[in-house]
Amino acid sequence: MGLLECCARCLVGAPFASLVATGLCFFGVALFCGCGHEALTGTEKLIETYFSKNYQDYEYLINVIHAFQYVIYGTASFFFLYGALLLAEGFYTTGAVRQIFGDYKTTICGKGLSATVTGGQKGRGSR
Repeated sequence: MGLLECCARCLVGAPFASLVATGLCFFGVALFCGCGHEALTGTEKLIETYFSKNYQDYEYLINVIHAFQYVIYGTASFFFLYGALLLAEGFYTTGAVRQIFGDYKTTICGKGLSATVTGGQKGRGSR
Protein backbone atom coordinates (compact mmCIF):
# COMPACT_ATOMS: atom_id res chain seq x y z
CA MET A 1 0.00 0.00 0.00
CA GLY A 2 1.47 3.30 -1.06
CA LEU A 3 1.44 6.61 0.70
CA LEU A 4 -1.20 8.02 -1.63
CA GLU A 5 -3.60 5.15 -0.93
CA CYS A 6 -3.06 5.46 2.81
CA CYS A 7 -3.75 9.21 2.75
CA ALA A 8 -6.83 8.71 0.57
CA ARG A 9 -8.21 6.11 2.98
CA CYS A 10 -7.73 8.43 5.95
CA LEU A 11 -9.23 11.44 4.18
CA VAL A 12 -12.35 9.55 3.13
CA GLY A 13 -13.34 9.04 6.76
CA ALA A 14 -12.46 12.53 8.00
CA PRO A 15 -15.42 14.50 9.41
CA PHE A 16 -15.18 17.48 7.06
CA ALA A 17 -18.32 19.09 8.46
CA SER A 18 -16.82 19.00 11.95
CA LEU A 19 -13.54 20.43 10.65
CA VAL A 20 -15.33 23.32 8.92
CA ALA A 21 -17.52 23.95 11.99
CA THR A 22 -14.46 23.96 14.26
CA GLY A 23 -12.67 26.38 11.97
CA LEU A 24 -15.68 28.69 11.98
CA CYS A 25 -15.95 28.40 15.76
CA PHE A 26 -12.28 29.31 16.22
CA PHE A 27 -12.62 32.20 13.77
CA GLY A 28 -15.66 33.47 15.67
CA VAL A 29 -13.85 33.19 19.00
CA ALA A 30 -10.89 35.14 17.63
CA LEU A 31 -13.21 37.79 16.18
CA PHE A 32 -15.13 38.05 19.47
CA CYS A 33 -11.94 38.37 21.48
CA GLY A 34 -10.34 40.94 19.17
CA CYS A 35 -13.45 43.10 18.78
CA GLY A 36 -14.24 43.00 22.49
CA HIS A 37 -10.68 43.97 23.41
CA GLU A 38 -10.66 46.81 20.87
CA ALA A 39 -14.04 48.10 22.06
CA LEU A 40 -12.99 48.10 25.70
CA THR A 41 -9.67 49.76 24.87
CA GLY A 42 -11.57 52.52 23.04
CA THR A 43 -13.91 52.87 26.00
CA GLU A 44 -10.91 53.21 28.29
CA LYS A 45 -9.54 56.02 26.11
CA LEU A 46 -12.93 57.81 26.16
CA ILE A 47 -13.12 57.54 29.94
CA GLU A 48 -9.55 58.80 30.24
CA THR A 49 -10.38 61.77 28.03
CA TYR A 50 -13.70 62.84 29.56
CA PHE A 51 -13.90 61.38 33.09
CA SER A 52 -10.34 61.65 34.41
CA LYS A 53 -11.12 64.71 36.58
CA ASN A 54 -12.30 62.64 39.55
CA TYR A 55 -9.54 60.08 40.11
CA GLN A 56 -11.64 57.68 42.22
CA ASP A 57 -14.35 57.37 39.59
CA TYR A 58 -11.74 57.02 36.87
CA GLU A 59 -9.90 54.28 38.75
CA TYR A 60 -13.13 52.39 39.43
CA LEU A 61 -14.24 52.54 35.78
CA ILE A 62 -10.81 51.39 34.56
CA ASN A 63 -10.93 48.44 36.96
CA VAL A 64 -14.39 47.50 35.65
CA ILE A 65 -13.11 47.65 32.07
CA HIS A 66 -10.16 45.42 32.93
CA ALA A 67 -12.53 42.96 34.60
CA PHE A 68 -14.66 42.86 31.44
CA GLN A 69 -11.52 42.18 29.39
CA TYR A 70 -10.75 39.17 31.59
CA VAL A 71 -14.35 37.97 31.22
CA ILE A 72 -13.95 38.16 27.44
CA TYR A 73 -10.74 36.13 27.57
CA GLY A 74 -12.32 33.54 29.86
CA THR A 75 -15.36 33.19 27.61
CA ALA A 76 -13.13 32.88 24.55
CA SER A 77 -11.03 30.15 26.17
CA PHE A 78 -14.20 28.24 27.13
CA PHE A 79 -15.51 28.32 23.57
CA PHE A 80 -12.08 27.32 22.24
CA LEU A 81 -12.11 24.22 24.44
CA TYR A 82 -15.75 23.51 23.58
CA GLY A 83 -14.94 23.64 19.86
CA ALA A 84 -12.06 21.21 20.40
CA LEU A 85 -14.43 18.86 22.28
CA LEU A 86 -16.96 18.98 19.45
CA LEU A 87 -14.19 18.24 16.94
CA ALA A 88 -13.15 15.23 19.02
CA GLU A 89 -16.76 14.05 19.01
CA GLY A 90 -16.82 14.40 15.24
CA PHE A 91 -13.76 12.17 14.95
CA TYR A 92 -15.07 9.60 17.41
CA THR A 93 -18.48 9.25 15.79
CA THR A 94 -17.41 9.41 12.17
CA GLY A 95 -17.78 6.68 9.59
CA ALA A 96 -14.04 5.98 9.66
CA VAL A 97 -14.35 4.58 13.16
CA ARG A 98 -17.38 2.57 12.09
CA GLN A 99 -15.36 1.18 9.19
CA ILE A 100 -12.60 0.07 11.54
CA PHE A 101 -14.84 -1.46 14.21
CA GLY A 102 -17.56 -2.82 11.93
CA ASP A 103 -20.82 -1.60 10.46
CA TYR A 104 -22.90 0.66 12.70
CA LYS A 105 -20.56 0.27 15.65
CA THR A 106 -18.47 2.97 17.20
CA THR A 107 -16.15 3.37 20.16
CA ILE A 108 -17.42 3.65 23.72
CA CYS A 109 -16.42 7.33 23.79
CA GLY A 110 -18.36 8.00 20.60
CA LYS A 111 -21.42 6.18 21.94
CA GLY A 112 -21.31 8.13 25.19
CA LEU A 113 -20.94 11.48 23.45
CA SER A 114 -23.68 10.68 20.95
CA ALA A 115 -26.03 9.52 23.69
CA THR A 116 -25.34 12.70 25.64
CA VAL A 117 -25.96 14.98 22.67
CA THR A 118 -29.05 13.16 21.34
CA GLY A 119 -30.63 12.33 24.68
CA GLY A 120 -30.01 8.60 24.83
CA GLN A 121 -31.01 5.55 22.92
CA LYS A 122 -34.57 5.46 21.65
CA GLY A 123 -35.74 1.94 20.91
CA ARG A 124 -39.08 0.49 19.97
CA GLY A 125 -39.87 -0.63 23.49
CA SER A 126 -41.97 -3.66 24.39
CA ARG A 127 -44.94 -4.61 22.25
